[in-house]
Amino acid sequence: MLDDSYLVRGLNALSRAHLGHYFADGHRGGAIVSACYLCRENPVEAGVAEAIAALIDHHWSHTDLCAPFPKEPADPSLLGRVAAALEASIGRLRQAGHNVILPTLALKAFADVPDAITPSRVDGVCRLIEAFQPFDDVALDQAEPIPDFGAREPMAEFILAETLRTIEAFVGRGQGWSGHMLTYGRALIDLAELGYSELAARGHHAFKLYITRTRMGPLATDRAIPEHPPIDALPLELAYWERRGQSPVGIGHCFKYPYGFYGLLALNRDPGLEAKCLAECYHVF
Repeated sequence: MLDDSYLVRGLNALSRAHLGHYFADGHRGGAIVSACYLCRENPVEAGVAEAIAALIDHHWSHTDLCAPFPKEPADPSLLGRVAAALEASIGRLRQAGHNVILPTLALKAFADVPDAITPSRVDGVCRLIEAFQPFDDVALDQAEPIPDFGAREPMAEFILAETLRTIEAFVGRGQGWSGHMLTYGRALIDLAELGYSELAARGHHAFKLYITRTRMGPLATDRAIPEHPPIDALPLELAYWERRGQSPVGIGHCFKYPYGFYGLLALNRDPGLEAKCLAECYHVF
């Protein structure tokens, strides 16, 4: 099972990521935390949590990235430092929103394992936030305006519809843009649910820039990437992970994308949109 020790492993990885390949190692930490909540928040089939835990153990648990941190007293007040670092970063589009996606996962895990809120971990998460560089050289879409985000349900529905648009636009060019539409959008909703509503609202502008970029579609320089074939099992089913266990997990998108997808789908109120998302999500998974 994915007990709290896995949340701590994910936090350890997120907190160390700035010391190595911050982008890839940050993904790995975020993937572990995402995997925990994917199993906790959704009706996964029997055996799914164990299968995911086995993948995490095989690829990451034994590595230095997830190793224990030195013993330090926990101090929940230190989370103010994470919020401050995020506030300084969230207004600009930085590397597909990972400056928001990964620290929000850290904040969520810290809320469930407050004993892990230690100076070294908090410092590491702040340094990870600061590592992401801005890529916001796009202007907001004026021809097809992006609505202001309000309640979480309409926001989730908009993100899911935009994900479908992005999937279609990038067929044959890789589905990273659509996958991160899910994780970036979910992060802003999570951030508000964690009590950082004003901070999440400050992040809406950069997220709209991300949407504008995805609406531009593939660039001429983008390489061709084969699409995933249709699948007969989805990530809440054991058969999906039994098959997935035969392939590398890379930097963990196989955990992060489903976490974003199912969290948004749980807020959706449109049966037609849900059916379309379930029919097309194989492109991302």
